[in-house]
Amino acid sequence: MGYSPCAPMLPHRILLLTDLLPPQFAPRITALLQRLPQQEWQVDVVSEEIRGDHQGSHGSVERTSSLPAHRLERVLLAPKRGRSLYALADALWQVKSRRLVRHLRQHYDLTQYELIVGMSYRTFPLPAVARLARKMGLPAVMDCRDIVEEYTPEGFLPAPLPRWLPLRRKLYSWLRASFIKARTEALRQASAIVTVSEWHRNQLQELHPEQRVLCIPNGYDEGLFVAQPERSPQLPLRIVYTGRLLSLEMRDPTLLLEALQEEALDKWVQRGAVEVHWYCDNASQQLLEQLLEAYPPSVRAAQHFHAMVPYAEVPKLLAQADMLLLLGRREQPEGPHGMVTTKLFEAMAMHRPILMVESDESVVAQILRAHGGALAATDVVQVVAFVAHHLERLERGEALPRETFTDHYQQYTREAMAEAFVQLFRALV
Repeated sequence: MGYSPCAPMLPHRILLLTDLLPPQFAPRITALLQRLPQQEWQVDVVSEEIRGDHQGSHGSVERTSSLPAHRLERVLLAPKRGRSLYALADALWQVKSRRLVRHLRQHYDLTQYELIVGMSYRTFPLPAVARLARKMGLPAVMDCRDIVEEYTPEGFLPAPLPRWLPLRRKLYSWLRASFIKARTEALRQASAIVTVSEWHRNQLQELHPEQRVLCIPNGYDEGLFVAQPERSPQLPLRIVYTGRLLSLEMRDPTLLLEALQEEALDKWVQRGAVEVHWYCDNASQQLLEQLLEAYPPSVRAAQHFHAMVPYAEVPKLLAQADMLLLLGRREQPEGPHGMVTTKLFEAMAMHRPILMVESDESVVAQILRAHGGALAATDVVQVVAFVAHHLERLERGEALPRETFTDHYQQYTREAMAEAFVQLFRALV
């Protein structure tokens, strides 16, 4: 049969390897797969099975997956009792990636793909992507949504090492160097490297000066996070936080708690006019409760703890808030660095006052200044003034002026994020 210029083009086939998929909390890959034009791209997604990890996080409460009906094979993890040793072996020899490569060679016809994509938190599955791309001669996109360098010296692991371990600090340093070495080796095979902030991009570009490194920020879901008219302004002032606290070295609410015990706010707190609502996991609640032991009963009584809710219900919580709380820390030589959470853009899209404690004094503070109606606080005095202003406004029943916020956040939609990936994929196939 001769060539027909009207014959429809077949979709490009992509093999996408990722460390997480729903029902775990994986908004970046979910947003990408939902928005890839199906007539242009056909994606086979391969991940590992997660058994009981991330308990209490967003992931464990996502009962269903909204991913398109792509084929999904799962690679089993080691037994629970051997998980720590398995994680150590992965750091040393990338055993998870090696098992994944064996699985793919056994169950997939790898000659059908035109592009391989890897999406990672730390290292896995990037070594697998590198091996397959080299073996099959495929272009490879490697996405690093987090990198070890952004964290504090002990904050890059999902759970801390036991306190009783000998040479604990040296072990952290060795693990950190091992993860960076494994990631660097894998990224050398990338046709393009993608990450989520300019700080991350600069770090990776310095390590890979000959390669293309792009910043594609995590977008907010513009279909879920939609600005709602302010409720009838009235007391109490509801301050809402949704998410986890991995450590106080990474996210520290101290400035807010100290502000609430200052005289200018204490009179409001004493009369129940300030409520801080935490939608967090059990580990985060325990961390906060330990911190609260140092504060007076009135400040402790103002705190309200709730279980985390499914992701799709978060916008409703934010719409009911009078102020949205973001937690951070000032950037410093030993981390944190360059962390631009999706929660930032989600909060901006809701058109509510935003309080960040403490300011990173970097990229997030700059974005909040461009947004308007927000404070990235560097001291208690600023927090007191910001919270007092909104308390007085609510007591008078005044709504926020329409010009409070800019539309700066609209460039960070998930649609824009997916389109940036599509343009990259098109350049490589």
